Amino acid sequence: MKIYKVQIKNAALYDLYSVERFIETKNTLIAAEIFISNLQKELNSLSYLADVIKKSDFETAKQYNKKAKVFITKNRKWSIIFHTFRNFVVVDRIIPAKMMTH
Repeated sequence: MKIYKVQIKNAALYDLYSVERFIETKNTLIAAEIFISNLQKELNSLSYLADVIKKSDFETAKQYNKKAKVFITKNRKWSIIFHTFRNFVVVDRIIPAKMMTH
């Protein structure tokens, strides 16, 4: 099994920030920080899960990279769009799961 280094693009970092701000408006800052911490653990799990996940058929994912893959978070609310390049998993975007279209 290949182990990758996880690299997060600036757009995905902004998505993380936006998710945190959204959760903070609905809950508390502590709840938002806990959620983001758990989301970051899921992002890090891509280091060993990337090869298990197949190339995506979603048009939404393909607009970021033609070889894009999609990882749905445990709570099924967020889609992590990523691709592999050499020894890296590159996280392109983090978007609401309901925005994924074929």
